[in-house]
Amino acid sequence: MKKHNIQILNKDYKEVLKTLGYENDSLDESVKELLLVCERQLREVINACFVYRVFDYRNETLIDSGFVLEGETIKEHLDGYNKCACLCATLGGEVDALIRKKQVTSMAEAMMIDKMASFLIEKVCNLAEDIIMKNFDGRDKTFRYGLGYGDFPIEKQKDFLYMLEASKQVGVYVNEASMLMPTKSVTCLIGIKDDERVVE
Repeated sequence: MKKHNIQILNKDYKEVLKTLGYENDSLDESVKELLLVCERQLREVINACFVYRVFDYRNETLIDSGFVLEGETIKEHLDGYNKCACLCATLGGEVDALIRKKQVTSMAEAMMIDKMASFLIEKVCNLAEDIIMKNFDGRDKTFRYGLGYGDFPIEKQKDFLYMLEASKQVGVYVNEASMLMPTKSVTCLIGIKDDERVVE
């Protein structure tokens, strides 16, 4: 188990801009300039990284994890899978700091940076999932299932982060409301069908 850094490439930022309509000829020039300004500022502070562990999964239990699955939806999600990848990804605390700063000086920039960051953390999760699944050579997997979905309690965040040593490895914590800090962070599980154990 270790920290993995993710490099956000130019094409990833271009994808963000395209999604937000930058390539739309009807956009006002001031909006296009806002997009580019926010992109530059986000580039300067982003620190994308993730940590994960893969556990054997049997009888509704992540073997040797110390983490107890609660709720029927996550058990249904993992039904028929014999391994489970547990993932925590983040863009880093400086992104939150930038958004807070912009909420004071420019709400338009704050909102735009927030939208960009929300898109990019999903991109990081996609890249992290690709890295994890390289160990399993095309094996069947589930989609990512986040804590707080269905009846999977959001209150399990603290135990989940402890299991991954996420606070130490990637600087992700939970607040009193069980929300992740930094806010542009994600925790999730992925079921995998495989007969070989992967060692981190």
